[in-house]
Amino acid sequence: MTRVVAYNTKKRGREESAEPWRQLARTAPGTLLRVATSEWEGVRKCLKSTHRRVHGYNVADMLQKRDAGNRLRRPHGRTLGSSLRKVKRLIALHDAAGHILALCAARLGLRPHHGGDAQAAARWRAWEESRDAAARHAADALRGLLSALKDLTATAHILHVVSGRPPKHRSRAAWASEADRLVRRATDEAAAARDAVLRMRRAVVLEFFDAWAVLSG
Repeated sequence: MTRVVAYNTKKRGREESAEPWRQLARTAPGTLLRVATSEWEGVRKCLKSTHRRVHGYNVADMLQKRDAGNRLRRPHGRTLGSSLRKVKRLIALHDAAGHILALCAARLGLRPHHGGDAQAAARWRAWEESRDAAARHAADALRGLLSALKDLTATAHILHVVSGRPPKHRSRAAWASEADRLVRRATDEAAAARDAVLRMRRAVVLEFFDAWAVLSG
């Protein structure tokens, strides 16, 4: 005798309504993969170039050339502009992936709750930790670049003032020394931003696997 199984239209309706959320959720790991590969590679190259250019600024040489009648080559913010834009884009993509995963997980019932599945809670906690680590390193990179930008801007103002004074002017040496200190600090800050982006990438790689673990749970 053939067994008749009742067709649950409500259950099927819930599954069908959840499918768009599942598809959207799967875009989060894909975005994280972009952040850790192609997008990161572009940022890495740009930061390497930025650090090399900032490191190449020499206050004494700039002033000597100006004294010889040449046009003063001052540091400017455009040196860091491209790196700032790329890092901000990297941060925006990473943030978007996190927001999408958190939203979809809530809709799909994947977010753990008190007294729920301990393994699901552990997977969620691992994802949150790797996401927070990546965001923290990204903030460090952005902060370093913004600090370097301020230092280069201050250096440019100082050079603008002292370049109009005679080489033997009593205040020129002191201001030139301060400008040189700012350039060296900007160089260190650019290097720190480069290193922070590398740490961010490592955290995003872990976040990628943690995100898939959440979605597969």
